[in-house]
Amino acid sequence: MVTVEFLSSYSRIKGYFFPSSGNDAIATVLFLQGFPGVEGDELICERLAQEKVNVLTFNYRGTFESEGYFSFSNAIADIGAALELLHEAHFLKTYSIDLNRIVLGGWSFGSGLVFAGSVGHPEVRKIFSISGRDFGKEARKIEKDPEYAEEVTRNLAAIRAPEGPVKYRDELLYDLVENQAIFDTEKLTSSLRDRDILLIGGWDDDVITIEDHILPLYRSFSKQGTKVRIEAFQDEHEFSKSKDELVQVIVNWLSRE
Repeated sequence: MVTVEFLSSYSRIKGYFFPSSGNDAIATVLFLQGFPGVEGDELICERLAQEKVNVLTFNYRGTFESEGYFSFSNAIADIGAALELLHEAHFLKTYSIDLNRIVLGGWSFGSGLVFAGSVGHPEVRKIFSISGRDFGKEARKIEKDPEYAEEVTRNLAAIRAPEGPVKYRDELLYDLVENQAIFDTEKLTSSLRDRDILLIGGWDDDVITIEDHILPLYRSFSKQGTKVRIEAFQDEHEFSKSKDELVQVIVNWLSRE
């Protein structure tokens, strides 16, 4: 693992690059972490690198050692800045990155951003989502259910700096509600109909259920004629029992033209 830094709207972002174990990487994945994330590997980064996949992950703006303030809109901008890093001459030369094989993927919170983060980046031809949340639905629930909004506010306060790892302003949820169309995954499917999509879920995941989150998205992509598939594991949200199998599914999918 190599520690890297890049700028996103003048804020210094801390990232982690996992070089492919082989000389000819089958793809380069920008992997979006869960929330608030970890400092380094999360879920599958190192395992993917062992399977000849370059992986870049990073701490969202305002989390851990990344500068600035966290917000949903800032996180989307951070994705764009991370993609720019992969296009820099140093990265292209040092890690033999093929710009035709840039992939955006994520887990949990990160998977709630992969589709919004892919809009406007046609070079990202493949997208995978592991237990992805639809933040459009989340925003509507926050807007209509005061008790739920209060619960989310309390959960965020528990990880807020200085005691926690996340720096954010009081208008964090307002940002999500006001910009909910940007994050509405099902509505974004028409803009991503030409991509190759892999949706992954856990049958025993009670955080992001297959029935409520993954199947509706699959149906929406299918209606657009998108190349989309679902892989499901008999596992929970952390995929603690099936990480090796999960990685193999992703590697096989990445290897297909």
